[in-house]
Order: sequence, then structure tokens, then C-alpha cells
Amino acid sequence: MTRCAIHHAAAMAAVHAIAFPDDPWSESSFSRLLGQPGVAGLIDERGGIVMLRCIADEAEILTLGVASPRLGIGLALMQAAIAQAKSQGAATLHLEVAESNTAACALYKQLGFKQTGRRQKYYDNGGDALVLSLNTG
Repeated sequence: MTRCAIHHAAAMAAVHAIAFPDDPWSESSFSRLLGQPGVAGLIDERGGIVMLRCIADEAEILTLGVASPRLGIGLALMQAAIAQAKSQGAATLHLEVAESNTAACALYKQLGFKQTGRRQKYYDNGGDALVLSLNTG
């Protein structure tokens, strides 16, 4: 697991494009985000990324993507992101996930996330997003 810097933006964008072919983030998007205060990115050399933002005592997963599901990459990235959020003083970690993404929903449930909201018709395809939170304390 590698902590990302701006020079990792191209690799992050490449993994994101595989994980989210219908809505990939650009290299410049990753560069801009990585340059913002409180934003951290992690990359797994097996083909996974996670990006989070910590502000005060809260953190938010901005994106999590894996190129090869079922290798434990998502779990390892999320465990590292939770540790990163804690180290930056976050008491709560939030994220949004497509309700239809059953694999991701199962991962977050395994990690102890609880549903705290729903964003109806949040995605371009009309799907709902679940808002999930985890107490990191």
C-alpha cells in the first residue's frame, strides 16, 4: 500500500477507469484533489485505489475502486483508509455507495458501516445512493 502524491494521479486515473468505465475520473481530477488540504490517496499495487478527505473530526471516502475484484484489495484499502482517518482525528467516516453495488455494500457492512441516509436517483442511471457511516472511535 502506497500513500499517493500528485505524481500518482495518472496511475490512480487508470485504475479508476477500469473500476468505473462509465464515469472515470481524469488524471487532472486526481491531481487537483491530491493537492487539497486533508485529502489522502492510497494505491494498492495489485490494482486498487482509495481517496479520502478529512476535515475536523469527520472523514469521507471520495472514491474506492479496484481493477480485480475478489482479491481482498477493497478490504485492505478500506482498512488502510479507516486507519488514515483515525490518524487524522476523524471520529466518523462517511461514504456513498450505489444501492445496486452489492459487493461494495457487503464490504462496508463487514467493516461495520451503518446506513444513515439515502440519495434517491443520485446516479445518472436513476439508481439510489446509500449514505453509510462508521464510528472510528
